[in-house]
Amino acid sequence: MLLALTLLAALHSAPDSVTGRWQIKGDVVGNPMETVCDINQSGTAITGVCSVGADNHPEPITGEVKGDSVTFQHAGDYQGTALTIIYAGKLSAQKLEGSITVKPFDASGTFTAEPAPNAPSPSAPAAPAAPAAPAGTAAPAKP
Repeated sequence: MLLALTLLAALHSAPDSVTGRWQIKGDVVGNPMETVCDINQSGTAITGVCSVGADNHPEPITGEVKGDSVTFQHAGDYQGTALTIIYAGKLSAQKLEGSITVKPFDASGTFTAEPAPNAPSPSAPAAPAAPAAPAGTAAPAKP
């Protein structure tokens, strides 16, 4: 009986959540792109922030999840032109893969996203460095 209940629960479990920190790597019309997004999923709605551009400017994201399909977007800038960058992909086994569309240029490409390491806490103290050996000293050679 317990085995049957466990199997039934597994069949009806919710799909993987996209909540978390994601490292996104892709290519748009031959141009490599990389960004990190902190995504929150509540029901089918997605919110969060992506770090965009060389200065990692934070851009808010919005989107939705329908089954294993995930769509979200954020703003961007290219030489003074406002952009909307749209990601549409499929979630499976903690990996998100799909397409990127950049509006208003209608440039497109592909991306892969995987869980990213968490950023270090700004309040966490840095680990102390190991002491260096005094200059001019070395361990004696063994005969």
